[in-house]
Amino acid sequence: MIEKVRAILERANHPNTPQAEAETALALAYRLMQKHGLEESDVARTSNKRSPDARIITKTVTITGPYRVRRGTLFHILATSLSCADYRDMETESRDAVTMVAFGAPDDLFALETLFTAADLLALRSMPKGDRRWRTSWWHGFCAGVEEKLRAEHRGIVRDSPGAGLVLVERTERAQRIMRDSTPHLHSSRGSFVSDRDAYGVGRSAGSTFSASRRSVPGARRELGRG
Repeated sequence: MIEKVRAILERANHPNTPQAEAETALALAYRLMQKHGLEESDVARTSNKRSPDARIITKTVTITGPYRVRRGTLFHILATSLSCADYRDMETESRDAVTMVAFGAPDDLFALETLFTAADLLALRSMPKGDRRWRTSWWHGFCAGVEEKLRAEHRGIVRDSPGAGLVLVERTERAQRIMRDSTPHLHSSRGSFVSDRDAYGVGRSAGSTFSASRRSVPGARRELGRG
C-alpha cells in the first residue's frame, strides 16, 4: 500500500501535473492511508498484547519559508482529519519558523507527514499572483476548502466501512489524551482573519476541489521520502 501511495504522490508533486489531477491524487492517497490505518487498528483491537496507549508516538515538524503560519494551519487540518492531535510549540520555535508537534499512531503520523508535504507543495505552486494580503486571504480560503472536503471524505469512509467511526474516534481520543498528559500547559484557541474576500473565495474554491474522483492517476513507481 505504501508503495502505491508514494507512486500516486510522486505524480501529484510533479510540476507538470495539472492542479485538478494533483488534487485527485491527494484525495486518493488520503483515502488509501485512512483505510490502511483502519485495517491496522482492527488487528490491534483483537489483541490484548498492547495497552491502549502503546502505539501513540510524537512527531515534530518545523515549517520555514513564506506563509508558514498558514501552512501550520494546513498541517493542523490534516492532523485532525487523520486521527492525530497536534499543537504549535511557540515556546521553542524561532522567529522564522513554525514548530508543529503531533501525536498519533505511527501509521497516522506517517500519513500526516506524507500528505502535508504533498498538499503544501500543491498549494505553493497553485497560488495565484497577488500582494501579501491577497495571498494570506487565499491561504485562509484554501485551508477552509480543504477542511470541508476532508470532512466529506471522512463521512464517506465511515459510511462505507462498518465500525470505522468508532475506531477513528477512539484513535483521536487516545492521541488527544496522551498530548494533554504530556503537555499540561496547553490551552486551545482558534481564530481567523480575512482581509480580502475575493482572495478568500478563490482559495476556498481551490481547496474545495480536493475531491475523491474516480479518475485514474498515472505515475511511475519511484520512491518518495517521508520528509
